[in-house]
Amino acid sequence: MQIDMHVHSNISFDSKIKIGLLLKKLKLLGLDGIAITDHDSNAGTAKAKELAKNYDVKVFSAVEVTTRKGHILIYGIDDQPPFKRSVEETLDWVRDHDGAAVCAHPYKVASPSLRDYVYKHKFDAIEINAKCSMSQNKAAETIAHVMNIPLIGGSDAHFIDNVGNINTSFYNDINDEAELVKAIKDGKYEVMYRIPITIEGELLPPIPEDELDIFDKILEEKKQAVIPTIEAASSKAKFFDAQTTD
Repeated sequence: MQIDMHVHSNISFDSKIKIGLLLKKLKLLGLDGIAITDHDSNAGTAKAKELAKNYDVKVFSAVEVTTRKGHILIYGIDDQPPFKRSVEETLDWVRDHDGAAVCAHPYKVASPSLRDYVYKHKFDAIEINAKCSMSQNKAAETIAHVMNIPLIGGSDAHFIDNVGNINTSFYNDINDEAELVKAIKDGKYEVMYRIPITIEGELLPPIPEDELDIFDKILEEKKQAVIPTIEAASSKAKFFDAQTTD
């Protein structure tokens, strides 16, 4: 069963994806389910679950919560998570609510990430993220191996064309949040990479005029080399990006 474990709807401040369009794209890709991980809110989950019945796909409760040090993906909990608490407090809250906690994009440069904190706390899994560079994901893979923690995959899509770029293939069918949480903790899955598919252009909303210069800004940022150095716990291996691709 293939599930994209990290997707943002337009409930998130930085995403343009409407839930109905998201579910249609999911169906076109042949994915079986999705975890909508909006920033610090699961307000879109109920609507998405209702609409998902029309597409024969599953939607699971999830959220990307902001801690004081970085982002954590939380699965299987309907309650609103705490905001900007310590990593330890947030993980305790997840355990108290019988959820699963995944360390999101731990070595991503362009957004809040846990980096040196990933090995100080016990996560149920570590994320391979489609928006990260190869070396950033390799660092996540290495620290997961060192700590004997499974890897989970998600697209971190904020735009429709990015949905499903990386997903997670579970060995068994997942029917509800309890089964999803158990599967995450058991590590019975593997990360899957997928070639992106573009759907009909008329389904995509136009880019607002005040955002048309975003590509110029991106190109300008790409001119500046970013050389992050990541030192994994219990390992002296270092990873370098002469040019970030985020």
